[in-house]
This record gives sequence, structure tokens and C-alpha cells, in this order.
Amino acid sequence: MNDLPEDLGAALGSAGLAEWFAGCTAAHRREYLQWIAGAKRPEARQQRIARAVEMLTARRAQEEARARKPAPRAR
Repeated sequence: MNDLPEDLGAALGSAGLAEWFAGCTAAHRREYLQWIAGAKRPEARQQRIARAVEMLTARRAQEEARARKPAPRAR
């Protein structure tokens, strides 16, 4: 992903989310990128990046839990 800012890329890499984030849909990635880019102050940008990492970590955990859940048995 060429459009990923360095600071966000570093945060995602540190959290082990870089590859997972790259696999998200373009619309999903764009939503996060626009939200982070919209911060006017550097402090707000860092807060948004930290919050994005939290939200993405939770979403990945939800998706992994859903994938582990056995499918209902047909009757």
C-alpha cells in the first residue's frame, strides 16, 4: 500500500496489524486513512492512530473468533 503514511504504518507494524490491514477492502482502509488525515493537530493525529490500532485489533479479534466458531449443523 503506497498511500499508507509512515506513522500509521509504523503503528500497525508494531501492533502486528500491517498485513491484516493491507488485506482489508480499499473502502475500509480509505475510511481510516481519511479519518486520520483529517486531524488538524499532531497530537490529535497520534490519538487517532492509537484509537485506530485499538479498533482494528478488536475487529481482527472478532473476525478470528468468528472464523473459529463451528458452523451450525444441518438437520
